[in-house]
Amino acid sequence: MKRAPIKVILPILLVVVLIVVLVVTGRIIPRAPSDDHPLVIVIYTDFQCGPCGRLHSEVDPELRARYVATGKAQIEIRVLAAMDPVYSMRAAQAALCAGDQGRFLEYTDALFEAYSEDEDPTVFSVEALTQIAVDLGLDEAAFAGCLDSEAKGAEIEENMTMAREDGIRTLPTLLVGDVTIQGRKPLEPYIQAIEEALSAPQTQ
Repeated sequence: MKRAPIKVILPILLVVVLIVVLVVTGRIIPRAPSDDHPLVIVIYTDFQCGPCGRLHSEVDPELRARYVATGKAQIEIRVLAAMDPVYSMRAAQAALCAGDQGRFLEYTDALFEAYSEDEDPTVFSVEALTQIAVDLGLDEAAFAGCLDSEAKGAEIEENMTMAREDGIRTLPTLLVGDVTIQGRKPLEPYIQAIEEALSAPQTQ
């Protein structure tokens, strides 16, 4: 079997080395599979917001079934304390504390359900929030310690800052790609925005 002449091999090796150097230096960014970097859908919400609760119960499950479960997208929920500096803040912190135990979504479901019954913010008392944690089987001591420390306050404030930077004026608001959908809408506008974002050409 004949070996390829050195004058043929050398240019190929030089090209390979050049590509590696460009990749390492960031001049060429390898395109990762779309499954590795799914579309991020951002939802700004507040537990003391009736329309937010309806979006959560009517739209969020559909989006998770269609896009999260299939690996096409991720949903990032950014909880705010926009409606009330005490009750909204406490509920938001409680949800993040539940998230430390891997139960953010279940706890969020319970918060929206509790508020939707009569839209009474006192359902977000420390005692009521702790009882929800107990009912969900969370470690009560760890949850209570987290809530009492107000350790999640900084994260809520960061969410509030991002909301201001994103120009959020109405809750709930959903961000997908370059599209902002403010206020609760029927399912179709969300699906349309997500499908358009998924079909848009990827940019390096």
